Amino acid sequence: MHFLYGHIAWQHTSITAPDGVAQMMAALTAYPWQDGGLCALSAQDGGGSLAIQQAGEAGRSLSRPLCQDGLTIAADVRLDNRAELLTALRIDPAQGDTLSDPALLLAAYRRWDIELPAHLLGDFAFALWDESRQRLFCARDFVGVRPFYYHQRPGHSFVCASDLQALLAHPDVPQRINLAYVKAELLTGLGQFEHPAHTFYADLSKLPPAHCLTVERSGLRTWAYWQPGQTPERRYADEGDYVAEVQALLREAVACRVAETVHGVGAHLSGGLDSSSVAVLAHRILQKQGRSATGFSWVPPFSVVAANDTPDKDDERPLVEAVAAAAALPLRYTVLTAQHTLAHARRDITRQPTTTLQLELSTSQDAAGLGIRTLLSGWGGDELLVFNGRGYFADLLRRGHWRTLQREFTARGELRGGAVWKQWISSGLFPLLPTALMRRLRPDDFPPPPGLPAALRRDFVAALADIEPLTRPELRERPGVRHMQIALLQNGHLPYRLESWASHGATLGLTHAFPLLDRRIVEFALSIPDFLYFQKGWKRYLYRTAMDGILPDQVRWHKVKEDPAMVAQSRRVHKTAAPALREELRARAANPFVDVEKLIAAQDAVAEKVDTALVGGDRPATRRARQAMRAVAGGHWLAYVDPALVWA
Repeated sequence: MHFLYGHIAWQHTSITAPDGVAQMMAALTAYPWQDGGLCALSAQDGGGSLAIQQAGEAGRSLSRPLCQDGLTIAADVRLDNRAELLTALRIDPAQGDTLSDPALLLAAYRRWDIELPAHLLGDFAFALWDESRQRLFCARDFVGVRPFYYHQRPGHSFVCASDLQALLAHPDVPQRINLAYVKAELLTGLGQFEHPAHTFYADLSKLPPAHCLTVERSGLRTWAYWQPGQTPERRYADEGDYVAEVQALLREAVACRVAETVHGVGAHLSGGLDSSSVAVLAHRILQKQGRSATGFSWVPPFSVVAANDTPDKDDERPLVEAVAAAAALPLRYTVLTAQHTLAHARRDITRQPTTTLQLELSTSQDAAGLGIRTLLSGWGGDELLVFNGRGYFADLLRRGHWRTLQREFTARGELRGGAVWKQWISSGLFPLLPTALMRRLRPDDFPPPPGLPAALRRDFVAALADIEPLTRPELRERPGVRHMQIALLQNGHLPYRLESWASHGATLGLTHAFPLLDRRIVEFALSIPDFLYFQKGWKRYLYRTAMDGILPDQVRWHKVKEDPAMVAQSRRVHKTAAPALREELRARAANPFVDVEKLIAAQDAVAEKVDTALVGGDRPATRRARQAMRAVAGGHWLAYVDPALVWA
């Protein structure tokens, strides 16, 4: 993984472009990167200047930004369709073997200009300066694996970077808090508001996935080069053809991400379908090269068990070990410590996206310590190819396919239990009803927004009072598998996760890769018939079928995916760290956003409610207690935000 930084000044300023970029890199000196050199040019119109720089993990090949015939590119890119590009560009394969991915991007730009990204497969973010047009052209891959942040002052300057901390270090970038984003996050709770374009900073934006951007002195323009709803349908006569295509696409997606790696390769291994299949296929591919992958499970080893813990029938560790044993895959479990909890709690999430990192902090540190530089994940499977079929039943009911609906409800009842008539209501009828009505019928499932945390300071509450929070698409179940998949893909949580892991992985010299978010797999998942996602009572039917010969049957046909051992370890470690967490919060008492004593009291009260509900096995009470936790948790991260941030 490489990292790119750029600065255009359209007029003379006190900060020259090279100086600004140097300050960006200085903010990241602790990262294990090597400097790829600075390419500085003159921006002729207006007498300003331009600088592009890139860096990469130490030990990987890296060159300065590529300059050819008036074109300069800095790119974080892995191209997966090089052969097709060489053919389309009429480049001899022997010559093409000597071209780097950035050089191939320049050749493709000469052919397709700003239509270039639509022709690419792989993970990428790049900034390309076209001297003849005095134009900067930028693009990000279609799901947002590679981050791209930017700040623009129209007619004055444009600054971009792969890392938020670098961008914020540039002297031209204001550090003004985005109150609409903050309010949405506080109302969501747990630091989980994820937007595809906005950030915590009012003057900093993200280039959304599948988008391009051009910057000229006259202004900035963005547009989408790919839309999920435009994928043509696939209809095969034989179900086996779908199965064969899933297997071929998955092998190719994994191979693209591991075949040319020179360092160690790891893979998450949960005992579920998506991560386990990726880990097994990566290991098989590497074995042909005389190498191996290493599996990393988020659950603790059996030796890490508290005295009062009892085995759970849904414990995933037997499944994890079954996969590892069948594939002869080396396996490592995750051992959390109080230090991991403290490190996670003290992160400034406005600068370092932090979602789903609670366990990955430990796992990635373990992997990096073993010399692993590529860590594969099954993320994206649940939303797309390994989707559970939400929306299928309601669509059948809406279209009058009642016999099919009855057959599937009966089969599901035989597998998982539950009355068929209740399924007609909960899975068939309820997704058809308006949200306002569902809030009255199922108040526990549709709670009102929790409101702002009571621990916020009065003047900060006053600043938020008249602010309209940002919104996201509604993700409650609605009719249609495709509708649900597209809503999940456009929601913003996937790129936010990818940005979170990219930000953390960069500190370790580690690149995360996501085969199930390969564009070929995503387009396949969006093109197949709905019944392949739920059939014969089984959700994820097609993927389960396609994993024959890859995963053990006990994993392929496992009914319940829960992680009780993982949850138990997290709760134990959090309780151990609680006194230190309180003291660290008290050390932030002078922050201008939240009263830490009120926050601590609220957190303790809610934690007691959750413990009581869990011990009693009361699911509705547990759900209500966790909703109460969401109402107080949003204030925690504010204590760790830079107190110098401007509010307006």
